[in-house]
Amino acid sequence: MNRSFRILLAVVLLCIIGSAGYISYKVFFSNPSRSIPLLKGSSVIEAVQTLERMGIKARIEEEDSALPRGTVIGQWPETGVKLRADKTAILKVSRGSEKQVLPDVRGLTQKQAAQKIQDAGFIVGEIQKINHERPAGVVIAQNPASPASVSLSREIGLLVSLGPSAASGTVVVPDLIERDEKTAEQLARESSLRPRIEYIYDNSSPRGMVISMSPSAGRQVARGSALILRVASWDKRLAPRRENDPGEKSPGGARVTIVEPGTDPEKGVVASEKDKKAPAAAGEKTPPETKKAEAPARKKVANIRYQAPPVKNQTLVIEMIDKNGERRLLNRKVNAGENIRITAPYVGEAVVTIYLGGNFVWQDRYK
Repeated sequence: MNRSFRILLAVVLLCIIGSAGYISYKVFFSNPSRSIPLLKGSSVIEAVQTLERMGIKARIEEEDSALPRGTVIGQWPETGVKLRADKTAILKVSRGSEKQVLPDVRGLTQKQAAQKIQDAGFIVGEIQKINHERPAGVVIAQNPASPASVSLSREIGLLVSLGPSAASGTVVVPDLIERDEKTAEQLARESSLRPRIEYIYDNSSPRGMVISMSPSAGRQVARGSALILRVASWDKRLAPRRENDPGEKSPGGARVTIVEPGTDPEKGVVASEKDKKAPAAAGEKTPPETKKAEAPARKKVANIRYQAPPVKNQTLVIEMIDKNGERRLLNRKVNAGENIRITAPYVGEAVVTIYLGGNFVWQDRYK
């Protein structure tokens, strides 16, 4: 009995010793510690492959950085520190700057500005509203200001106008001239006014643009008052007919004024000296040369309008091509939001082209 017990005890002790030896081997010999090499600055693919050859797993954590996307910008453990093969190394990898050019939304309505910011990939941040001389609902400032390149994760704050301050029960009429029809209506309603649209034939202005309004901007009126917005239309049926020629049609393109040679376009048509001479006697024949001289070629005038965008130090170039050739009507830097008005005579048909900052903006044909 005692002998059997001693044998059993010896077997148990051997099992315990063997297990301890196996565990010690696993801990100290099967997973040896390895020194971590320098991984910063290498690509994440190279870093992961290096760790895998050492039998070490890698965990990736992305962070914003000015370094190229996929570059290792940090590591744990640091270079030279030993790590067992059953442990995991952490690699901090650059997500890239992801910076984009921030659009300039000043002068737009709050809704338009928010849509433009979101379309560019940015996030609309805090919106503050204050009384300002600009129409109610118009963005008067943004943070960060444009032009700038910022991270797409950056929130863009907006400062929106509540309109000019006025006495209780009254509002100041906002300036809506040269706004598009829908924007003008929206701003009028946000200013507590009732917009009413009247279409006027004016093909020298962009179709749908407000060209005049009543009451005029700056007037103080009661809340809920009607605001008449006169909008440019290219519908020739709205064009007034001339008394002497009711069937005459207005030319296409921009507004064109027909004048006689040597006449100021702004003062209309006057008779030439030859027109004032007495008519030829009955039966008297007029030489062909005389007939040609009495019917001089008619000169046309194009009234060109353009409003510069709210961007500083932009060079505006306006060129015209007609039968007399190509000529440059304007070539200079314009102020932000500046209204350009040019009256240019031409012969036959003309094409007017506008470039801003060296980029094509607009082109129209005058007949």
